Amino acid sequence: MNSELSSKLISKSLTGQFFRSWKMLEAAIASVTDEKWHSGVGKWFFSLTAYHVIETAQFYMGNDPDEMKWGGKAGFHWEEGIDVKKKILPMLTKDLVKSYLSETSEKLTSLLSSMTYQDLQQTDRFHWFGSIFEKLVYLLRHSMHHIGELSRTLRDWDCEPVKWC
Repeated sequence: MNSELSSKLISKSLTGQFFRSWKMLEAAIASVTDEKWHSGVGKWFFSLTAYHVIETAQFYMGNDPDEMKWGGKAGFHWEEGIDVKKKILPMLTKDLVKSYLSETSEKLTSLLSSMTYQDLQQTDRFHWFGSIFEKLVYLLRHSMHHIGELSRTLRDWDCEPVKWC
C-alpha cells in the first residue's frame, strides 16, 4: 500500500472513530437532566467532565502543550484553590459545551483530512508521544474513558444511557 492510500485509510479510520465517540458524548449531554448537569461526587462533575473531553481534544490537536489556555473557551482560568462549584460550573452551560463539541469536531475532521502519512509519523512538542499518530490514538482512548464515566453516571441516575455506536 502506498503512503497516499495509507494516509487516507488512517485519516478516514480516525475520523470515523472520533465521530462515533463524539456522537456518544453528544448523546450523554442530551440525556442528562438540567438538574443533574452540574452534579457530581468529590471533584468529579458531569458538566466539567464533558467539557474536559472536548478541551483535551483541543489541547492535543495543537503542536505545543505550552500554548493551551485551559478554561479559555468557557471564560475561566484554572488556578490553585479555585472554587469549582462557584466559579467554574456556572460557566459550563449545556449550550456552550455542545457548541464547543461541534466546533472541535469540525476542527479535528479538517486536521485529520489534511494529514499525510508522513505528518502522522512526525513528532511535535508533545515529547512524551513517539508520533502524532500515537498522540491521536491516545486522545481517542482518553475521550472514550471519560465518555464511559458519563455513560455509567447516566445509568446510575436512571437517565437514558448512551448507546454504543
